Amino acid sequence: MNKLPSNERFPYLGTPFSQVENCFPLLFCIFIWLAGLLQAEEPVFRYESTPKDIARWKRSTEWVRSLEETELVKLIPEQAGLRYIDCPHCDGGRQENQLEWSPESPEAITCRFCKHRYPSSDYPDDRRLIVPTPTGKQATYPYWENEKGYRHFFQARLDDEKRSYFAEKGKDLALLYWATKEESYARRSAIILDRFAQVFPNWCYHYDYPHQQKVIFEGMVTPSQFRPGYRTARWTWWAYSDIPVPLVQAYDLLRTSRAFDELTHEQGLDVRKRIENDLIRNACEQVIANRDELTNMSPTAWAGLIQAGRIIQEPRYVHESIRRLERLVETKFFYDGAWSEGSPDYGRQSLNGLEKVIELVRGYSDPDGYRTPDQGNRLDDVDLQKSFPSLSVARETLSKWRLPNGRPVPVHDTWSTSQIGPLTVSRSYLLPALGHACLGSGEGKDQIQFHLTWSGGYGHSHADHLSLLLYANDREHLSDLGYSHTAYRAWTLATAAHNTVVIDGKNQSLGRTQTPTDGQLIHYSISDPRVQVVRASGIRGYAEVATKYERNLIVVDAGEGHRYAVDCFDVEGGTTHDYFLHGDADRESQIRCNLPTEQLSHVGPERSRWIAPRHEGETSKISEPYYAYGFLNELQRGILTPNSSQELLFEGNSGGPGVRVTLLPNQQGELILGKNSSIRRAGEDDAKLKEFQRPFLMWRQSAGQPASPFVAVIEPYDARPYVKSIERIATSTETIVVKIELPDRTDYIVLNAKLPWKGSGPTGDFTFQGDIGVVSFRSNSIDHRFSIGEGGWTIGKERFPSKGIREATLDTIEENAFCVLEKGISLPRQGEVVRLVTPEGWVYPFHVQDSRIENEIAKIFVVEPLAITFDRSQKRLNLRSFPQREHQGTFRLQWIEAVHSF
Repeated sequence: MNKLPSNERFPYLGTPFSQVENCFPLLFCIFIWLAGLLQAEEPVFRYESTPKDIARWKRSTEWVRSLEETELVKLIPEQAGLRYIDCPHCDGGRQENQLEWSPESPEAITCRFCKHRYPSSDYPDDRRLIVPTPTGKQATYPYWENEKGYRHFFQARLDDEKRSYFAEKGKDLALLYWATKEESYARRSAIILDRFAQVFPNWCYHYDYPHQQKVIFEGMVTPSQFRPGYRTARWTWWAYSDIPVPLVQAYDLLRTSRAFDELTHEQGLDVRKRIENDLIRNACEQVIANRDELTNMSPTAWAGLIQAGRIIQEPRYVHESIRRLERLVETKFFYDGAWSEGSPDYGRQSLNGLEKVIELVRGYSDPDGYRTPDQGNRLDDVDLQKSFPSLSVARETLSKWRLPNGRPVPVHDTWSTSQIGPLTVSRSYLLPALGHACLGSGEGKDQIQFHLTWSGGYGHSHADHLSLLLYANDREHLSDLGYSHTAYRAWTLATAAHNTVVIDGKNQSLGRTQTPTDGQLIHYSISDPRVQVVRASGIRGYAEVATKYERNLIVVDAGEGHRYAVDCFDVEGGTTHDYFLHGDADRESQIRCNLPTEQLSHVGPERSRWIAPRHEGETSKISEPYYAYGFLNELQRGILTPNSSQELLFEGNSGGPGVRVTLLPNQQGELILGKNSSIRRAGEDDAKLKEFQRPFLMWRQSAGQPASPFVAVIEPYDARPYVKSIERIATSTETIVVKIELPDRTDYIVLNAKLPWKGSGPTGDFTFQGDIGVVSFRSNSIDHRFSIGEGGWTIGKERFPSKGIREATLDTIEENAFCVLEKGISLPRQGEVVRLVTPEGWVYPFHVQDSRIENEIAKIFVVEPLAITFDRSQKRLNLRSFPQREHQGTFRLQWIEAVHSF
């Protein structure tokens, strides 16, 4: 058996109190009892109750209160349980979480899907795993093993259910006592607490993870042997939650009762000490000894530590939690307030956890005379709320990062079932540090949002660079699946499952800190009320194959509440490019298309050879080229001809609302239509994944020399499409021109006009040169002009110029301002975006708050916190916020002005 080395930092991980405490003489027990009565205090934390609460707690504890005390003690498990034990009798549910327990059958567990009951003669627990416990005793784990050698610990799952149940009932009984001062409730709760304190030191450490062989460790496991990520646990399956918080709270609530003193008298030892040492401190020392990587789960551990520390007066737990909290806030958020993992759900979880910790420590003061051993610090009347203004920025970011129906934008691992609260008005916004833009407009049910994401991968990320999401008419028309724990989790992560382009059937890199995949913002402009633009690069997602990977999204107000988007996706590298758009994942829908098609058996692996993932642990399969294409089914194939247009309608089976997609190829390609799993409608049930499908289109092009960009017009509609006609005008250069006929005007959208492009409209000839241009004609007159880039519009004899990128060398940083020395330069205006560009090509955009000349120095003040240090003499720049990069060399500030007029 491995023994814990002598280490004063973790004194309660060793021998339990009950094995070393001397037996108390009767008089001493009576003294303890009387002293407890004299020292009774109110709970440390405040608890609320109403008559409805009391009635609810009485109902919830009715069965526990009906048990004899000896029966109650026997039902509390003597050894650690396991959570992730699946039902081998069916394939319902997901994540080995099908089995449930009820007091009506206290010695059995049942599958909630097929109702098979365990213990079972079909799956007998005919094998035994016998291991020494941390205290030197012996634990026996019966199990059934399948033909592949995978072990099913049904009894351990039963024990885990009992652990959770009786811990919660112990708290409910304590709440009943606190609300009613009825001592019988306190005694029941104290018996549960004490029984857990008796058995917990004997619980084995274990590794319990879905779809992986469970590991029960032998004997004592030292902190140096803990698995990374808090994966060595005892109380639960994940050590972040290994402090028995319900029992800690129960202990707090029972302060004024005489239950512990009665049990002390009956048992001949100090029950309070046993609970504090063998249960609470024992668990806390294990949790605090883990290496904390400051994750979204860290606040869960700190909340437990702070509650325990305050209740049993262990200030070390409080101090250490606050230290870790400070480091997390400083290092795990992007400078725009987005959480490092790029998921709104995990951002909200992390922020809620931090705010809970801040609230739990509010008003705390260390015991009299206490100073930390390392620094001699103490805490008095703590109030951390004002210490972290960046958390309000994070909360603001989460507030706007949502769909009109209240769902957080389902990028990366974000649950489609989450809710923040509905939006009444949609507006455009940019998360510059993370890499996400929303081009939004409208109120109520008329809200429209086009989303484009190019964030990197730092955990809980998807391979979704330059993925598009469209919300209109109170629904997601072009969906991002978001999070799932089903067997098809691999599909939700895959590039092919997103509204983006796949190169050679390969998945984009998921990214990590060592090999980041962050995209780059190129243009973002929302100053024009009619035209909004975002252009970004996601080339790091395909770093080994792509030489260009850019998407332009130009959203134009078509009038009367209608909007359309011109989508231009420019890809170079590889041999085959597949442009995907996926329909509504929440509702039954279809694609209508008039192109002649033929049935297609597969576009990736042959169906007969493709093997679907068995569970969510097989996500690595998507790294195999074309593996994700195996999720595509009911395939039809048609041919797209050059210089033509192909209209498709994504809509419900009975018609609109929907979205019209017009593909505008200038080379021959293939159009492949079909369906794939919508995931969401299966309700996280593996057995239903094939039952619920969503439509998709895939536009395939072979990489030419030069490669041809994908150009499409995307138009959401209510009853029927609004745009009259769409045409791609052939050009002799790489310039892309799209002509849009509306009921009352004609729009020309021009992209990538490095040389002047000449056209003819109602007012005669016109030319455009620049990156992006939009012009509208109405009633034989110019209605509107918009341009970005060097050149601009010339219409007849009138010229409407625009300038290219302007840049300046970074000289210094003062407070929230970039300082540059260039003279005579036209500075960016409020609301525009300035890009800080590093020598290696990293781009850090910021919104401009103001710019002005002070003492011959041009200062550009920005909205986002400038979490940057810059050493001018060493030409070294450090990003203090996540992900804390360091750059060396000459740094340039770049900005470009969009020009528009009516």
